[in-house]
Amino acid sequence: MASIQVAGEALVDIVNGLAYPGGSPLNVAVGLGRLGHEVTLQTGIGGDEHGRAIIEHLNASDVLLGPDSVTESATSTATVSLDSTGQATYDFQLDWNLESVVPTDAQILHTGSIAAFAEPGCSRIHEVFAASPAHQLRSYDPNLRPALVDKRRAVISRIEKLCALSHVVKLSDEDALWLYPGWDTARVLGHLLARGAKLAVMTFGVRGCEARTDQLEVSMPSLQVSVSDTVGAGDAFMSGLLHAIGNGPLLQALVSNENLDEDALESALRTASLSAALTVQKIGANPPTLVELESCLSSVEF
Repeated sequence: MASIQVAGEALVDIVNGLAYPGGSPLNVAVGLGRLGHEVTLQTGIGGDEHGRAIIEHLNASDVLLGPDSVTESATSTATVSLDSTGQATYDFQLDWNLESVVPTDAQILHTGSIAAFAEPGCSRIHEVFAASPAHQLRSYDPNLRPALVDKRRAVISRIEKLCALSHVVKLSDEDALWLYPGWDTARVLGHLLARGAKLAVMTFGVRGCEARTDQLEVSMPSLQVSVSDTVGAGDAFMSGLLHAIGNGPLLQALVSNENLDEDALESALRTASLSAALTVQKIGANPPTLVELESCLSSVEF
């Protein structure tokens, strides 16, 4: 199991008046912790009731909280609204910074969402990615929140710079539509590869996902399941993908810029897709454990 550093925001999702720990980087860290990895989340939360709930949530999933992650600021919140299909939208109240984020020797470094495009945190994230040691795989999920974007061109520039510093970039079709309106999947993924990514993946919700490298193009359908809500689905896909990468031959191949094995890539996409499918059947961002994931991997067919 690979050691993993996740850097980014942790907050609480408020759904129907109830508070649940969330935030894309936190959700990915929790997913990886439940899958058996040694995970540290470097973030910024308050010492308030919401912050204590986040710490309990991390502890329950065997995720370590990075040093200096508890600050004097209030813990950020996101009020979640669900439509008739379970699709989620968010109203954010943010008060955080990421001064505590420092480079480590973890085998994988991951970031995403608000921390990677919004100040004051994104500049520090970029510095840490630029200072990443040669052995470390860097992973990025834009997971955009357009309501928080005030200067579109500046945000796109920050996102593309981080893509160029990352081995793995995973984005949703909604992210792609906002970033590159009018572009088809091939053009978007090709653009990310041209920027410097070694593996570019786009997810399409119920329509599955597609991955590209310079040599490979692999598509994977999604599992048809009963959806409770989609909160944390993309993050569960991300944690499932990093789990598969960090637990197999893809990690070294990506870091060393070697050709990827097609079977290994297909297996990683199946793991990621199943992780997301198991999550949407539950309320909130509740990714699977290793036992849940492995028991289903041995029995489901795509």
